[in-house]
Amino acid sequence: MDREELLKLIESKEVIGIDLSGQRLEKIDFTGCRIERTSFKGCELVHCRFRNAKISWSDFRYAEIQHGTFEGAEIEFSDFYRAFIDGVVIFSGSSFSNCSLNKTYLGECAIIRKENLKDNKILQQNKEDYRKFLVDWHTYGTGERTNDVNVKSDWSPDAAVEARWSDAEVIYKNFNALWAGKGYFGDGNWAYVQGKKMERRRMISELFSKSVKPLKKLTNLWHILTNVISDLFFGYGESMFKMIVTYILTVFFFAWVFTENVSILEYTQALAISLKNMAGMDSETIRGVSPLVDMLNVIQTTIGILLTGIFGFILGNKIRNQ
Repeated sequence: MDREELLKLIESKEVIGIDLSGQRLEKIDFTGCRIERTSFKGCELVHCRFRNAKISWSDFRYAEIQHGTFEGAEIEFSDFYRAFIDGVVIFSGSSFSNCSLNKTYLGECAIIRKENLKDNKILQQNKEDYRKFLVDWHTYGTGERTNDVNVKSDWSPDAAVEARWSDAEVIYKNFNALWAGKGYFGDGNWAYVQGKKMERRRMISELFSKSVKPLKKLTNLWHILTNVISDLFFGYGESMFKMIVTYILTVFFFAWVFTENVSILEYTQALAISLKNMAGMDSETIRGVSPLVDMLNVIQTTIGILLTGIFGFILGNKIRNQ
């Protein structure tokens, strides 16, 4: 399709079922258009505008998008696999829903933020939507998938669904690096937490995979355990609420242990002793009662020092994010 034909089509605000693969499109204005089942695969989109466009089931794989805008656009079920987005590309107010951002390159001034991810999720997190995206592409999308040399892709939808947690882990960790590097620490920390959760889901799925070696599965079990503990007690170092709850529960737990092992103590006395231990303050009341109690004192004091350090780390992150 030549430029004049495309411009006439854009005037109708309906760009549906068009193949623009491999073309260089410069200063084309798709503002307010409904774009469906349209292939931009391998296109050079230079200074193009998609402001307030409604884009669905469209193919941006391998595209080079430079110095354009998607401001206010609603984009769903579209594929940006290995798309190169660089220069000043604006995404303010845009919404990405069920779009593949796997291996998408986002340049220094082309930054998709957390707020651009609808419901704060990516496609791979919803199994049914991801399967629909993969399997029904030939029906709702741009036809049979082909790779960057226009050869039918040899990927398997089932294998892709199985590997979705691994892909999600990489996407979130890339977001973390991108956002933290640009000073968006809140977004970066959120992406870090999501990446750790995806890492856990990936390791759990590997436990049931026949292609993963037994030794790797045993290693994963340990990493899954530490991942769960880090999430449950500290929110991966990002949750002040979980940190405070962990601290309080530790105080009450050791108070109960002291009450059970030192008959002269009431629970209120044990609670005061437990609080002192958390701050590294020794108590004469239970000094020398038994080796077990002495060991509990040492253990709790060590835990208290560690929790205080983690608390300071989380608090520092919160202050920095403000």
